[in-house]
Amino acid sequence: MQKRGLFDSIIDFLALLGGVLLVGAVLIMSVEIFMRYFFAKPLIWTVEVCEYILFTMTFLAAPWLLKKGGHVGVDILVERLNPKLQGWLGVFSSATGVFVSGVVVWFSAAAAWNSYVNRVLITKTMTMYEFFFLALISIGYFLLMGQFARQGLQHLRRLKEVN
Repeated sequence: MQKRGLFDSIIDFLALLGGVLLVGAVLIMSVEIFMRYFFAKPLIWTVEVCEYILFTMTFLAAPWLLKKGGHVGVDILVERLNPKLQGWLGVFSSATGVFVSGVVVWFSAAAAWNSYVNRVLITKTMTMYEFFFLALISIGYFLLMGQFARQGLQHLRRLKEVN
């Protein structure tokens, strides 16, 4: 059994939490359908809650999905290249992921702080603080940045083995 570190434990826990939220969204929508069609009493909050769940779930599970290699990729060209070039492309794509994730973390954290200081609210059926959702973006992308960095280091290790 592979030894897991704190980073892996956090990513796995957040993915599990995202899965629990998905099950919750399915149950909420099932109750909504049941109430709407059998009792003609729809619940006004269900669509909004499910929107928030889907948003939250995305940023909680994305680092785990990257760790498992589940993100969309086009391998048809990369698979035909020699291992050394594949390694350098992996390093480049990981570095790009670290950079882009870092930019998103920076700007979403700044927006979350601004939203927190100004007490910005999202008002629909329910009223929620906006900073909560912006902070989720920061957390999700921070973990993505860490996972991209780990992948980049793995590509560099493989490059040393190829040489």
